[in-house]
Amino acid sequence: IGDNVGMSNTTIVATKRVLVGSNVLIGGGTTIVDSDFHSMNPNDWHTPNDELNMLSKDVVIGDNVFIGMNVIILKGVHIGNNVIVGTGSVVVKDVPDNCIVAGNPAKIIRYIVND
Repeated sequence: IGDNVGMSNTTIVATKRVLVGSNVLIGGGTTIVDSDFHSMNPNDWHTPNDELNMLSKDVVIGDNVFIGMNVIILKGVHIGNNVIVGTGSVVVKDVPDNCIVAGNPAKIIRYIVND
């Protein structure tokens, strides 16, 4: 977790790795996870193979990011620098630098132009 990071009632579950850059604000009720928590094969469920075969992928949040409240960020997502994630969004894929995303699944609403 970088410098100048503010979180309110945020849940971070890191079975592998979650990286948070600097100057990041994370709204209340946000959940960030880097795993499915179980194997995708139902034959593994409730067996020792369940945890062994679960998929985990790093989550990376860049610098200067504002994440609204009640956002869910799923495994493998990389959020670029200078990004705003709208309230209640579910982020399932990478977000490029300098944009606003929102929705379920989160989609680019517009790009941010710095003059």
